[in-house]
Amino acid sequence: MTKRVIECNICGEPLSAATDEELLGQVQRHIEAEHPEEELDEEEAREMISREAYDAGDA
Repeated sequence: MTKRVIECNICGEPLSAATDEELLGQVQRHIEAEHPEEELDEEEAREMISREAYDAGDA
């Protein structure tokens, strides 16, 4: 099974989900919880996922 992965641009923590939509939620929750001083709106998060997310198979 393939999953989508992206690393946080701030701390490098890998975030993963089955789809880009689920990944969007992961990114938004991570930013709110771990980096509340940062502002990342939905459009910016979608652009970041489009540019930087990649497929990773289960090991």
